[in-house]
Amino acid sequence: MELLHRLRELAVHNFGLKALAVLLAVLVHLVVQRDSVREADFDVPVVLTNQRRGEVFTGTAPERLRIRVRGRWAGVRELLGDPSLRLVVDLGAYRNGERYIFEARAIEQQLPVRHIDVVSATPTAFDVRLEKLEERMVLVEASTTGEAAPGFRAGPRSLRVDPDRVRLSGPASAVRRVASVRATPVDLAGTEVDLRVVASLLPPAEHLVRLGADQVTVSVHLDEGDVERTLPGVPVSVRGCPDGSRCIVDPADVAVRVEGLARAVATFVRQPPQFLVVAEVGGPIARSERTARLTAAVSKGLSITPHPATVKFAVLSEVQPARP
Repeated sequence: MELLHRLRELAVHNFGLKALAVLLAVLVHLVVQRDSVREADFDVPVVLTNQRRGEVFTGTAPERLRIRVRGRWAGVRELLGDPSLRLVVDLGAYRNGERYIFEARAIEQQLPVRHIDVVSATPTAFDVRLEKLEERMVLVEASTTGEAAPGFRAGPRSLRVDPDRVRLSGPASAVRRVASVRATPVDLAGTEVDLRVVASLLPPAEHLVRLGADQVTVSVHLDEGDVERTLPGVPVSVRGCPDGSRCIVDPADVAVRVEGLARAVATFVRQPPQFLVVAEVGGPIARSERTARLTAAVSKGLSITPHPATVKFAVLSEVQPARP
């Protein structure tokens, strides 16, 4: 009994301090456990800098480096959450054909968090390929797509480009393989007028070759030719009908063929004159044969022909004179 009594006294003596000590021990354990040493993998963008003046990098460098780090979790977590983290590769001391190695020590020096060890990096290295930078001027080629309106076409000398040359820059071997660059085609679909459009330049297929401009102005002159258009159902106007009579013609409307230069034909067809086709029934031949030849309105530079060329006509009624 005495033993139990002593144990009870030990348990309750300074109970508050003992409880506080236990709580502090638990907290310390949790903090230490949370900030224990850990490893993690993450990707870091790679940026090439300090290339030699007059040279361009033509090799294949990784866009991102996969690195594995080890350190306190607080520091590792800070790295994982840093969106601005970049790995700068300085090529200033390297020559063509040498090999750049991603060394752990060099990577650690660029990390914004100290006391972090780099365990591994993938890939481990890449070949440095450098070539002389060259510039030259090349021709710009223009083209068209689609069909212009009937009677219009773009001839082989109809296209002009301003400027007609553009500057290229890039690796010497690649630049020398580019003889010209192309502009986006100009769409002529249904066009009746000359065009002047801004066209984008298509980038060369050669790797690392850059254009000195993005756009050019392409002018297209359309050559005009003869066309033929037919107006159907044109009403026939009657002239020369006897006074007091009403005359009709058969057929009452005809087709009219219009020939000439494309623009003039298009203008005429869009707004033909009111009395385009006339049947003259007052002449002696018309009265005897009851047929009349059709005539069409005259328009400078156009040939206008009605079909059929003649119509039949009849006098349907005569007006009786009024009684006194």
